[in-house]
Amino acid sequence: MLTLLKIKNLALVDQLLWEPSSGFICITGETGAGKSVIIGAIRLALGERADKTLIRSGEQQCSVEAVFHLPESSPVHAILNEHGVPPCEDGNLIIKRLISSTANRQFLNDSPCTLNLLREAGACLVDMHGPSDHRSLVSQERQLSLLDAFGEHAPLVHAYSDAWRQWQDARRAYDDLEHAEAATAREIELLRHQVDEIDSAAFTPEEVLTLEERSQRHPAPGTGLQNAFHAGGNGYARPGDPIEGIDTGGP
Repeated sequence: MLTLLKIKNLALVDQLLWEPSSGFICITGETGAGKSVIIGAIRLALGERADKTLIRSGEQQCSVEAVFHLPESSPVHAILNEHGVPPCEDGNLIIKRLISSTANRQFLNDSPCTLNLLREAGACLVDMHGPSDHRSLVSQERQLSLLDAFGEHAPLVHAYSDAWRQWQDARRAYDDLEHAEAATAREIELLRHQVDEIDSAAFTPEEVLTLEERSQRHPAPGTGLQNAFHAGGNGYARPGDPIEGIDTGGP
């Protein structure tokens, strides 16, 4: 439930502090009474995109602050926990939007957040109904959240979210390991190919020495010439070389 709305330098409004009473569900009034400003401010608090044209003429910045009192069953608690946002104190969610000519910022419980996160949390707070507004009741996500709230499934949803994040972390670690192993296998195969080419060239010890001297005088970063010589099966490997143990398939 919305318990406080504070507007500063938004459109034609200099300052406005509004504390709706319990059970408030509708805004009505004459044309020009300011309904659209209040609705617009609520939309901004719920994550709607904003630009500098909303700033009151002559000012550099406008702001919107809103406080929502949430029940324990609200899915917003799980969203905050999932993204590392500080929890609500006494069930109060504090939202703040700052809009300037250079940048826009948003905060959840005094913690900076992305607009996508604010929009995700905002979708669970207010369902805006108007002549041409989309109704969230047709959203599958909204239907599931209402069902979980009715069944008081918040602890189960939190446990599932934690398990899902742990599985994703484990999956990413597994994929990283697989990619690292594949890269190592490709590097070993390349070195084996280089060894085979050198073996087929049948260099004499004198020719190997000459090539190494040229390589030292004109180093070429990224080439595996010296490593490949050291890995060859012709007796030129130096003790302690990491690649010495590669099996080239020779006798």
